[in-house]
Amino acid sequence: MDIEPLLARLEALAPSFGRAEDDIRATVSRGRSEDYKGVMQNCRLVLEALLRALVSDHLKQTPGKAMLDELITKFRQQANAGVIPMNILAHMGTVQAWGNLSSHDQATKLTDDGVKVGKGEVMASLNSMVAILDWYAAAFGPRPAPGAQPTSLAPARAAAAGVAAGPKKAPVVPIAIGVVVLAAIGAGGFFATRPTAAVAPPIAAVTPVPAVSPFVALDALYAKWSEPKPPAACRSAKDAAVLAANPTDLAALEALPVNRSAEAWYVIARAQLDQKLDAAPALKHALECERFAAAHNLQGKIAIMEGRAADALTSFTTAVAIAPGFAKARYNLAIIHLKEQRIGEGMKELQRATTDEPKFADAHYLLARAYQGQKQMVEANAEFCAAADQGHQEAQAKCER
Repeated sequence: MDIEPLLARLEALAPSFGRAEDDIRATVSRGRSEDYKGVMQNCRLVLEALLRALVSDHLKQTPGKAMLDELITKFRQQANAGVIPMNILAHMGTVQAWGNLSSHDQATKLTDDGVKVGKGEVMASLNSMVAILDWYAAAFGPRPAPGAQPTSLAPARAAAAGVAAGPKKAPVVPIAIGVVVLAAIGAGGFFATRPTAAVAPPIAAVTPVPAVSPFVALDALYAKWSEPKPPAACRSAKDAAVLAANPTDLAALEALPVNRSAEAWYVIARAQLDQKLDAAPALKHALECERFAAAHNLQGKIAIMEGRAADALTSFTTAVAIAPGFAKARYNLAIIHLKEQRIGEGMKELQRATTDEPKFADAHYLLARAYQGQKQMVEANAEFCAAADQGHQEAQAKCER
């Protein structure tokens, strides 16, 4: 993966973005020095600046102290539909999601690893930033830095056409801003009322940028949840950025098109369950996609909450059959076995869970309790200490060093 074409494109675009130019150039500099977390942070700042300008110029509102998450949500609301094309909102969601993940320490102890941000993750954000800035420049033309004199686009266009720039007049500038923006005009977007929307001056061509998977940020979210990714057949690229950016925001999730993917239905069901809402209808749609281990695990959790132990056992067993390394599903399965006095089977599942996920504190603790019940005190102490090492408070009082 070569990051340089993306950085070169951003560098060429930077002078067209006024006060955001410094952060765009900082993004480029940090990318070249492999400061990937810094890249994510500067991308967020650039995007926030663009959205604040849109709120002020086109919604005629004062953005106040609104941060990136709130600003993006504003443009996903029905009242502001069409202001930003859906594909650009999806790119903004990618920058938002990776910015959120890279800006916060997801680990618990100082000895734990935090979120790893590498070139692949940065490529996803930079690819989206290029798309966002290209769209913005095409829709609104260059934005000079504060205090700078605006630059006429006529000489650049004339030079590109091979003719001399004529005397200064006040002609109507033709609007040539692409299919995406024209679609927004048809939808009653703000472009229809802008009198001089113009194309940005041509920028030197760069090497074509390799495609970056739209699922990179979403896959990082599954890693954070310690859940396996859904099968490819359950996913849709058009949903990915919204899901990654808004995994708990039901309003944003439910604004997805009705023909949403099974993965989208799953994330909706997950958010509904977290908010103690009825998640069964959404989960039913998710389970229509085969071999979706995380959806079966969620189905088992709902069955447990409703007192249906036999159904929960079936769901958790299915989840681990699909994804043998799914430690959380094995932990849930172990709980069922232990409650029904199948101690050996429960311990076997916990042993496998802690092998697959050594930092799984709750699994270590439950396994310690099971060993304790079997009078295997040496093994129990080892597991209590393993749980304590991962920050489990109750285990810390039981671990004997």
